[in-house]
Amino acid sequence: MNMENAQILDKAQGALIGSALGDAIGIFTEFMTPEKCREVYPHATFSLVDPVTEPYQDRHRCRFETRAWTDDTDHTILMILSFLRNGSLSQEDFAGRLRTWCQQGLRCLDRLPMGLGKTVGRVVYDDNFLSHPSETAYAYWDKNGRSIAPNGSLMRTTPIGIICIKKSEEETFEEAIRMGAVTHADPRCALSVAIVSCLVRALCREEIKHEADINALLERGWRYMGQFHPNLSLDRFEFQKHAFAESLDSLVLCDGGMGYVYKCLGSALWCLRQVFTRQETFKSAMTKLVMCGGDADTNGAVAGALMGALYGYNLLPREWKEGLKYKEWYNGKISALCVVASLTDGSYEAKEDSDTDLDGGKGFLTEEQMKKREMEIMEKILIAEQKRREAADQERQSEKKKSQWKFW
Repeated sequence: MNMENAQILDKAQGALIGSALGDAIGIFTEFMTPEKCREVYPHATFSLVDPVTEPYQDRHRCRFETRAWTDDTDHTILMILSFLRNGSLSQEDFAGRLRTWCQQGLRCLDRLPMGLGKTVGRVVYDDNFLSHPSETAYAYWDKNGRSIAPNGSLMRTTPIGIICIKKSEEETFEEAIRMGAVTHADPRCALSVAIVSCLVRALCREEIKHEADINALLERGWRYMGQFHPNLSLDRFEFQKHAFAESLDSLVLCDGGMGYVYKCLGSALWCLRQVFTRQETFKSAMTKLVMCGGDADTNGAVAGALMGALYGYNLLPREWKEGLKYKEWYNGKISALCVVASLTDGSYEAKEDSDTDLDGGKGFLTEEQMKKREMEIMEKILIAEQKRREAADQERQSEKKKSQWKFW
């Protein structure tokens, strides 16, 4: 690897900010059908700078801050804060931060816990989680028939690819699988986090020169799982069907299994190949992805990480990156991450950075304060529902008047 520090930082920023952008744009259409996406956003355009695109105000979207990311990036930041605090990746420390997030949110930015996935919630609140996180996750997976493979560990794996830039590919595979196992035990999840982390690493190192290099890395990830984790059985056909999907439509991103880890992996790989072969840009590929609806924020976060690592921060869409909430704060943490990972010059002292404290340096919220905030959210939901009903009534009245005029 022969790269300048500024080049490495640009790639790292591209991956992490690109992921946050995919998350922030994806919330516009999360859980919608493609038909609903087209109805609500007929021009399929999104902007985080003036004039900011207003999200559709339903029970889900009205909970989130405008121009900001969701739980996907919050969990990514937890991984970064854990690394900054310890100088290495620790399952136990990260587990403690996840538990705190579920109870209090991201305290350093005073963000409430929004968008908690079922698997993460069930595992994190188990009594044994803090002392034995991966064992607890495995027990939950085993108890549920070894069939649960959601995308919650994949959405937060981007920092591992950056932390491991100076490490070997095999070390990166292992580190990604180890940290993914904190909440997700399924081998499909393990394979997916290994591949995405190593793709981020390889893209930041500029080792992906041809599309064939992407495919070769997928094959090495598959072989690694077979050699070092022989007890984790995987279906080759199922993997290839998603990893080599020729279109987003073929992945059926909006159905009952929209949170399936292979759907997320497949859509991210489709986007990466499209921008790599210059058939799409970061913005056009991301727009096509989120207009498929489904688990759009998580799909966008993972695709944004890969495309952002390829593009670099400077080439990300201005109308998205310039309007992203908390952008300056996050860029500061990315710079610190690169320093601690010995990717760039500089100094950083975790003990002087209160953001890395469990309470973010702001103290923990009391039960009364949490209840007050929950009531504020419920109020927002009720107001949004009332506005939606009023708009629907106005539309019905308008259609009624039109039909009466046609009759006369």
